[in-house]
Amino acid sequence: MYDTAPNPNEGFIAVMTCSDADINCPAIFGCIARIPIPYEDPKISDGTKHEISSYDERCRQISRELLYVFSRID
Repeated sequence: MYDTAPNPNEGFIAVMTCSDADINCPAIFGCIARIPIPYEDPKISDGTKHEISSYDERCRQISRELLYVFSRID
């Protein structure tokens, strides 16, 4: 949960990475920005020959998109 220690109480950016969190947490108190960036859960590939590549690609996607988002925040 975002409101547990050692997370900050204010001045943070809330990045919502799944549609469930985006819908069920419409207000994040203390954040300076709330950014919904939902991702397809790579768990759907568990137990398949694509499992490793699916998780690797999702990690790369998250890294690229968060780097872009944070480079735009003043």
